Amino acid sequence: MALSLPAVLDAALGLLDADGLEGLSMRRVAGALGVQPGALYHHVPDKQTLLAGLADQILADVEEPIGLWRDAVEAWADSLRAVLLRHRDSAELVSTARGFRLSRHDTTRHPATLLATAGLDPDAARGAASALVHFVLGHAAEEQARLDWERFHPADPSAAPDDAATFALGVRLLLDGVEARVASAP
Repeated sequence: MALSLPAVLDAALGLLDADGLEGLSMRRVAGALGVQPGALYHHVPDKQTLLAGLADQILADVEEPIGLWRDAVEAWADSLRAVLLRHRDSAELVSTARGFRLSRHDTTRHPATLLATAGLDPDAARGAASALVHFVLGHAAEEQARLDWERFHPADPSAAPDDAATFALGVRLLLDGVEARVASAP
């Protein structure tokens, strides 16, 4: 197999899913590909670039629904959460890539566009979209942390929170705030 950026990212994603961020290193990615670590640097100059590429690869699967703004934002938030929950530690990974401005994927662009159609001015739409992204990332990170913990410390399934319902409620409450802001605008 020829070494390429997609091959490097696929190997890194496999390691992320198996061992989490803690187990992801350039040396381990190289080992998974059967090459020396130096060979990776032709495709990713450092680990931060690798993590940003992983974040972008994960986020590429987020759907960007269209339609009535509220339904479309709820569907987008559900898609982002589902994509994050597919890959271990991906909420933390995406948060880090966003925080360091390493990711090329603008997670707020689509929801901000939808929120502007609700009647928010562009700045408020971007701010509300950012709040939604923070909510989704935080909710997914907490779910992933609990699931990771429960792999080694089994919990009573009847005591588990209904993550999907709690998530949906949080999104609805945020969007209720958007509607209230639009309704009260002069």
